[in-house]
Amino acid sequence: MSSEELTVTSEIYSELEGCLLRGVSEENIISYFKFTYPLEAVNGDVNGVETDEDGDLVVIRKKNNEKVIKIEHSTATPLRLVGLQVWRGALLLADYVLHNAQALSQSTVLELGSGVGLTSIVTSLVARRVICTDVDLGGILNLITANIELNAELVRAPVSVMALDFFQEDWSEELTAVVGQTDLVLAADVIYDNDLTEAFVKTLTKILSTPPKKTVLVALEKR
Repeated sequence: MSSEELTVTSEIYSELEGCLLRGVSEENIISYFKFTYPLEAVNGDVNGVETDEDGDLVVIRKKNNEKVIKIEHSTATPLRLVGLQVWRGALLLADYVLHNAQALSQSTVLELGSGVGLTSIVTSLVARRVICTDVDLGGILNLITANIELNAELVRAPVSVMALDFFQEDWSEELTAVVGQTDLVLAADVIYDNDLTEAFVKTLTKILSTPPKKTVLVALEKR
């Protein structure tokens, strides 16, 4: 069996018991993810972080600011369509964004390989603008758009959805323009084989070669 025929499932689904809202199709379900925002300030620290007696960070959150993000996603896909699922890296980057809200408040954020759009939707709470990109395959861009609409009450900043294929060297004029306005790039669990890794690095190099100066945050789970 080739790698393209393999069916894979994100390991986080085993941790989502009780978080399923409903099935929306034969392939997809909607799950919800609870979080709190904004974070409670502690001794003037807007990130709401303090240290316990063991030296570990303790995050204090306002109990009355619990929010829910609803995400439509698949629970199993062929390897080439793994972006239709939710992966741990997206949750990690979303958590980072929430804990650095003040620093990102004026940022124009470009997310690469956005998958179902979870990180971009969370980022829209704190950033000035978000550009959410992925390869136009398996209806993923339509799914991102649907998830943005599903969470309309959370989305604060403008969120654009655009196609970006790491293997395509020529960009649309629209994509070229927004890369020239971006100062923060996010990417979560976007590579899983050598060819894709090489294409991702080439794409990232091109993005970083385009002014203005950019910061890149990449979350990858070792497997």
